[in-house]
Amino acid sequence: MIYKVADLVREVRIAIDKNNSSAPLAALIDDVDTLSIDKLIESKIEDAARAVTVNAPRHLLDSGKGFSTAVAWSSSKTKHWGFTQLPEDFLRLVTFQMSDWSYPVVEAITETDPIYKQQNSRFAGIGGNPQRPVVAIVQHPIGLILEFYSCTSNDVAVKIARYIPIPRIESEHIGISEKLFDAVVYYCAYLVLTSLSEVEQAKLMYATYRELSQLKQQ
Repeated sequence: MIYKVADLVREVRIAIDKNNSSAPLAALIDDVDTLSIDKLIESKIEDAARAVTVNAPRHLLDSGKGFSTAVAWSSSKTKHWGFTQLPEDFLRLVTFQMSDWSYPVVEAITETDPIYKQQNSRFAGIGGNPQRPVVAIVQHPIGLILEFYSCTSNDVAVKIARYIPIPRIESEHIGISEKLFDAVVYYCAYLVLTSLSEVEQAKLMYATYRELSQLKQQ
């Protein structure tokens, strides 16, 4: 969902004020002009939105955006696999499915994953297949790519491909998953208070962020 940056700034200020039990902090904020505080908050919004989105449980994410269904193929005698280039603003996979797969994949592995090396095995039954598909996010000279394993032939089409883009402020607006709005507000408040060296108040903001994001307590 698209939100006005000004609305986020206002909500962050409200969160800080509402949870402020520190007289020195109140004095500090009163001593700094409103424009400076607002600019500080705005400077933390993108970082907050990105951090919250990366770590959020999947059920709190929006449906995301579609990405390219053009694929390049590799084949062996027993299976067919391939890759598609990911958008420049790719942050997190929502779902990916080839048309002959039994179900979509919502969690991707990486090159460091122990099972990654198994995917290119020449032996049938090892690595992903249409009944147990695997996708990997891999750094490539052309940028990030999504490798998929595997298909019954090399003329299978992409059924669905969706991702969450990197949150960026554009024209005074920013895209944030609707269910993560409050979590982003409190994480941004945490970043702002940390930058002001208000450690105890920052800890309170961080704890509230984790509760809103339904993350286990550390």
